[in-house]
Amino acid sequence: MARLEVRGLTHCYGAKTAQRVTAVKNISLCVEEGELLGIIGHTGSGKSTLIQHFNGLLSPTSGEVLLDGENIFRDKQTTHAARFRVGLCFQYPEYQLFEETVYKDIAFGPRNMKLSEEEIDRRVRRAASFVGLSDALLEKSPFDLSGGEKRRAAIAGVMAMEPEILVLDEPTAGLDPQGRGTILSLIADYRRRTGSTVILVSHSMEDIAKLATKALVMNHAEAALYGTVDEVFSQAEQLVSMGLDVPAVTRIFLLLREKGLPVRTDVYTVEQGAAEYLRLFGKGARV
Repeated sequence: MARLEVRGLTHCYGAKTAQRVTAVKNISLCVEEGELLGIIGHTGSGKSTLIQHFNGLLSPTSGEVLLDGENIFRDKQTTHAARFRVGLCFQYPEYQLFEETVYKDIAFGPRNMKLSEEEIDRRVRRAASFVGLSDALLEKSPFDLSGGEKRRAAIAGVMAMEPEILVLDEPTAGLDPQGRGTILSLIADYRRRTGSTVILVSHSMEDIAKLATKALVMNHAEAALYGTVDEVFSQAEQLVSMGLDVPAVTRIFLLLREKGLPVRTDVYTVEQGAAEYLRLFGKGARV
């Protein structure tokens, strides 16, 4: 049984008005335990609207969202429970920091779960370790942290609730290359250490290529492509036709194909590119 399943989900803003806008149209997907699903698409393609259904923040106009086979919109109690089972970290989550200390900010979610102080402390320190925040930083004001530290503290606040599924909406937005690399590394480490299911929304095809096991490409509110990362990235020409920025190594091999070289175009990592180069030019070639 899938950990998360979406069946024919459609969401319309202003559904009963003349200004009706279909933000998500007939989306179906299935996420297994421990997978990392990458959701890619342009701004306005429906990514953020879609993920807000996963923990019941938005209700579908039609369709279902199932957690372990149970429709989260069955009743109010089931929807409320989904808010803790699926942890959603919005874009620029550091703007939601507000407590006196980093520790209190990370503890906010677990405290709302009515846990004991001992359990709250365990969760706060565990989440802080996932994102590389020291005990000394936990006692500081969140507003005294660097931009990257604020982002990590905010993500830790969601991790501390120990959700069954962690959903991250553009977690590297606005960060410099070093900050982006740090966030991506901590996400990969969190998944490796906990075995958790992760859903990552990103504009970056390279980020999805590095981390994801499955990918959903949104285009004009619909699922343009959905499958394993290999299956999706093998459609490089279609991705480019949608105006998506495929990994640089993929663009190189698309150009080589245009020049007439018999290369594969389902290359999306440097390692795959090196292997394809050696296949073409032999082991004596310099990479």
